[in-house]
Amino acid sequence: MKRVSSRMSSFICCLLLACTLFLTGCGGQGTSGSAGGSGAGQEAKAAEAKAAGNSLTVKVLDVGQGDAILIQTGSQTILIDTGDDKYYEDGKKCKVNNQLFDELKKANVTAIDKLVLTHAHADHIGKAAQVIEKYGVKELVYNGIPSTNKYFVNTLKAAKAQGTKQVKVKAGDVLDFGSGVTYEVFSPTAQQIKDDTAAIKAGEKPDINDQSVVGRLSFGSFAMLLTGDAESPVEKQMAASYGSKLQCQILKAGHHGSKSSSSKELLQAVKPEAVVISAGANNQYGHPHDVTLNKYKKQGIKQIYRTDQNGTVTIASDGKGYSVSCGK
Repeated sequence: MKRVSSRMSSFICCLLLACTLFLTGCGGQGTSGSAGGSGAGQEAKAAEAKAAGNSLTVKVLDVGQGDAILIQTGSQTILIDTGDDKYYEDGKKCKVNNQLFDELKKANVTAIDKLVLTHAHADHIGKAAQVIEKYGVKELVYNGIPSTNKYFVNTLKAAKAQGTKQVKVKAGDVLDFGSGVTYEVFSPTAQQIKDDTAAIKAGEKPDINDQSVVGRLSFGSFAMLLTGDAESPVEKQMAASYGSKLQCQILKAGHHGSKSSSSKELLQAVKPEAVVISAGANNQYGHPHDVTLNKYKKQGIKQIYRTDQNGTVTIASDGKGYSVSCGK
């Protein structure tokens, strides 16, 4: 009996050790504790997701100075932003940037269900028209605010030519990403869209960064806030309007870690365990800014990932916990 008990104890110890190792990885693993919402309700959603065998993978792609986030659920492939068409950093200025397509190939992407464009800046939509043409995008999602940006104009032309459905979103809308994954839009508001559209028609130039589509990606009790380039005024507005509803385990840093974003109000509302920053190596803007990195430290955020240093950052979740791994 003692021998059997000893073997059983050894087995349990090994099992615990294996679990501990699984929780570390590149950036470790978190629990569902900071996803917000009803604890019982979130646990029920997580149980349903696990029972159905569903999973969620989010890749903050290394595309240089820009944003491109690949989301793969059990039934859909979604791309949020596409990075820039050209390089503007690290001695590659004006050279064609095809990192996005390299990363999508690595992820075995052959078709895309939804392409979400946060706002009309080249480093977020530079490859959008090509993505629509190459991957047969079914739905193009954006804020509906007009723009003369050539990449934006070409994207709408490509969508029309391909028969891609255009979906205009505003705060309060919820997109179904399939297999229990949802994307709730917090910004821009309907009023902001109306005001900015009127301003543009009047020849004025509203802040394009603050037009960014900001959404909360949710799966079971796991959540991640995707912010585009939204800056402090919008962050503070969302914090005041939504409060703890913004709470997520992971925050995709606004505006590539610029000092103009990651306000104290947003960080206190989101309470992230980890932050992912998408920025190009030796970029001309100095992103991420030291003042922003210090904000994260003051908030007690210890897990900080940067595509310029860590390559593509991958978050995987079963609807309850999550793990983070890095490309380099």
